[in-house]
Amino acid sequence: MTKRLLLCLSSLWLVFAACTQERQPCLTPKTASFNVVCVHLASDTATVAVDTALPNAVFAPVTQTGIVPLVYPLSASFTLSLSSVSDTCMWLFTTDSLKYALDTLRFYYQRQLTFLSNACGYTCFYHLDSFRTTHYNIDSAFILTNSVTNNVNTTHFKIYIHPDY
Repeated sequence: MTKRLLLCLSSLWLVFAACTQERQPCLTPKTASFNVVCVHLASDTATVAVDTALPNAVFAPVTQTGIVPLVYPLSASFTLSLSSVSDTCMWLFTTDSLKYALDTLRFYYQRQLTFLSNACGYTCFYHLDSFRTTHYNIDSAFILTNSVTNNVNTTHFKIYIHPDY
């Protein structure tokens, strides 16, 4: 009787083990990358870009819970995030240290829920409509690519730093 019960339970276990599917791992980035590049302008002409890194740039998202500054040491390229629950977000920006005035960058966009795959599920992509900025450190800024997806190789936004910085 014990052998028969053990054989029956073993058979049931094999049937259940054979029917369960192993979920495939998600190998696709799920987060949309909003890539920003900062460029200095030469102070003698204000039209020639200087190829230097931005020392200790500070970007800070403005959220309902407050401001958390993010320091990006020695880089000219940055990845920022857009809100998945609102059609606008605001970032504060300053160059080198907090002794300079803070610029505000407000982005306006449309959110698009996008299906990636069965393994990855859904994520939020964005379409940049417009932006507004102050001009303390920022000379000018431009949207280069409107579509913000999980492609990490695309530059979406370019900021030109004021020549006097």
